[in-house]
Amino acid sequence: MPKFEYTTEVLTSMVGRDKLRVDDLEDVLGKYGADGWELVSLILDADVRAKRDGHLLVFKREVGSS
Repeated sequence: MPKFEYTTEVLTSMVGRDKLRVDDLEDVLGKYGADGWELVSLILDADVRAKRDGHLLVFKREVGSS
């Protein structure tokens, strides 16, 4: 059975956290995708403790695939 690892990224915008710029999203997806990460969840307007609020992206990849 495969094992997975997970990581997160909080995407914010200079014009306010409600605005999600497609270019910014594509940049983040490309960066993580190049390292084998797959987006599994996008939570808009997340209230993230100890970080700047924004859009929370959750990625996973199979352990040993990096």
